[in-house]
Amino acid sequence: MAEIEKKTWDEVENLKTLLKEMTVNIRMFSLTVRSLYAENAVRTNDQLAIRFRKLRDDTRNDAMVYFKGILPVSTKFVSSIREYFEYYEALEYVEWCQMISEILEETVGCRQVCETLLKMHEDILAPLKKRKDDAVIMVTEFKVLREEYERQKSEMEAKASDKRAWAWFLFFIPGVNIIATPLLACSALSDMAEAVSKGKQADIQGAASITVSQALIPALEAFIDGIRKAAGFFSVMEQELKTFESKANNFRLDPKKLHYKVMKKEAKDMKSTCEMFYAVLPDVRTDFSAIPTEGTDRNYVDRWLAKQKQTIQENCKVPKHVQMLL
Repeated sequence: MAEIEKKTWDEVENLKTLLKEMTVNIRMFSLTVRSLYAENAVRTNDQLAIRFRKLRDDTRNDAMVYFKGILPVSTKFVSSIREYFEYYEALEYVEWCQMISEILEETVGCRQVCETLLKMHEDILAPLKKRKDDAVIMVTEFKVLREEYERQKSEMEAKASDKRAWAWFLFFIPGVNIIATPLLACSALSDMAEAVSKGKQADIQGAASITVSQALIPALEAFIDGIRKAAGFFSVMEQELKTFESKANNFRLDPKKLHYKVMKKEAKDMKSTCEMFYAVLPDVRTDFSAIPTEGTDRNYVDRWLAKQKQTIQENCKVPKHVQMLL
């Protein structure tokens, strides 16, 4: 395999791998945001739980920004990759050579879409990273709280055991047994229920804080890293096409022909990889739609959406792609 052929093949294979990983990461991100309002919900009224709910609800505001502003652009980003490879699938070599200038412009547009999307993600990641730092601190605090809950749970279990023993003893004392035994038995059940509740709450609170610090933010960071590398792919393609634009030779090892050969061969597989991303989008949208919107800071969301439109206009200069993103 010629050097140019191998270089192009490596770039395409890396892009396919990135898209597959991005598909997993965007679903992980949406699932973990959703989980904060479902199985990992924190409902107690101690100060730590109140602080966590504040962090969770602030994260919900960013999730709404992502759902309404960034997710649609992410979808169009994958569409632009799919459409880009259609040039190679649909055109024969001679036709492709005649359209190199147009394809180069499309390559520049795809790179700018990546860079625009990257900027949008990095902007929204900044406040989320601050919340990740808060969540990491809370993980430690929840661990201490869990130990306190476990101590209380042990005490309640011991109290419940004592009450059951007294209920059994007083059952044999005429007169007293009619009143005391049912009360003690009921109280013992109440203590056990509270003990179980304390233990479960400790598990829920710890899981919720870990969800933010070790799952939600890392998934988004990995997705952003994929966009950054995708932008690198189009930068490489841009440089290759610029060198091809002025060349018209037809030698057997013509770099232009080798590039076309690899891209055409990989086009169908790349389109299938894009379809995998599209396939997960309904579940991602369902995850975001399941997040309760009551209490969402509408002004916060609107400000971010306005900022993102400005980001698109500043970073994307190819008219076709600007129109697509807006």
